[in-house]
Amino acid sequence: MSSELIDGRPVFTVSAFGKIINDLVGEAFLGGVWVEGEVQGAKPAKPHFYFSLIEKVDGVDFKIDAAIFANILRNLNKKLREQGLELKNGMKVRVFGVLDFYAPRGSLTFKVSDVDTRFALGELALQREALLRKLIENGMTELNKALEVPLVPLRLGVISSETAAGWADARKHLEESGFGFQISFVDCRVQGDQAVSMVVRALEILGSRSDIDVILVMRGGGSKSDLAAFDDEAMALAIARCPLPVFTGIGHEVDRSIADEVAHTACKTPTACADEVIGYVADFLETITDAAHSLQNQTQQVLEYSRTRLTVTRDRLRRVPILQIERHSQRLDSISERVRLLDPVNTMAKGWSITRAANGDIVRDAASLLAGQEISTFFAAGSATSTIKETHI
Repeated sequence: MSSELIDGRPVFTVSAFGKIINDLVGEAFLGGVWVEGEVQGAKPAKPHFYFSLIEKVDGVDFKIDAAIFANILRNLNKKLREQGLELKNGMKVRVFGVLDFYAPRGSLTFKVSDVDTRFALGELALQREALLRKLIENGMTELNKALEVPLVPLRLGVISSETAAGWADARKHLEESGFGFQISFVDCRVQGDQAVSMVVRALEILGSRSDIDVILVMRGGGSKSDLAAFDDEAMALAIARCPLPVFTGIGHEVDRSIADEVAHTACKTPTACADEVIGYVADFLETITDAAHSLQNQTQQVLEYSRTRLTVTRDRLRRVPILQIERHSQRLDSISERVRLLDPVNTMAKGWSITRAANGDIVRDAASLLAGQEISTFFAAGSATSTIKETHI
């Protein structure tokens, strides 16, 4: 304490006053305190981690500078990784620590020694649920699903990291399928602060092209923090509003992001995403193959039926002329017999005769004869000429 007084007030040197401030702060929050806020201004500076805790109240930002020093940081990072978390800007956290006044710089810093991971996970879940509810209410989760996938989606737009293992596995599946996929690849960050803006821009570029059938967004597994970009509202809206069907293959089988919710088709992994597209092409080829087999069978049936009909027709053609000749021969015989029966010679042979006038007309009625008229009568054998004396009717 200072021994000098001015008007009854003590006088301190800067260092002494700093020590008093530090002692008072320590006594006020003896043993440490939990503080909730949003991480901003994160500045990883090995081996330490500096950031600010922010809370907005009535439009005003309240801020506390915080730090995690190397001796604590290693253990905290391990604890966070086990829960799939990573301290990053925008993350709401509950941290434990003590206030420290550093007199040489006149700075007040909250020295963090622990993080409540359950609180962080709960906040992430609440943020995610609120965003999903908003997207559902606005119809965003159904927009992209309403688009029709082309019958044979061979022209693919792919958004991923060139060095990502998930993309390498997916590309191998596409190549080994034997189908002629045409791939337009956009290399993007798929985690970190730039991931959202890069993926959104890639969706805009690929979505504006007319030579692409579907867009695949791929990212392998990682922590919840690694996958946080795919729970971002801007990325969700970009996928929902994309004019082309968007397939997602993000994370592991247990992961389900907001991007998956708004996509046309959500697959569990990048390789599953590739297999989904392969399935569309395989189904088309199977349909074509089945149609070809059906057409072949129908053609074979028609040929066999036609061959049978041709055989029957050939046999009929062989038989019909003979039957027709026999039928016509019988009719000719019948006609010949009728002609024979109608021949006057045959009738006259039975005792009939034919009388003709001098002009050759057949006399059918005695009333047509006149006295003195000559007539000729023809018999089966020979004829006679007569003169009419009188007629009797």
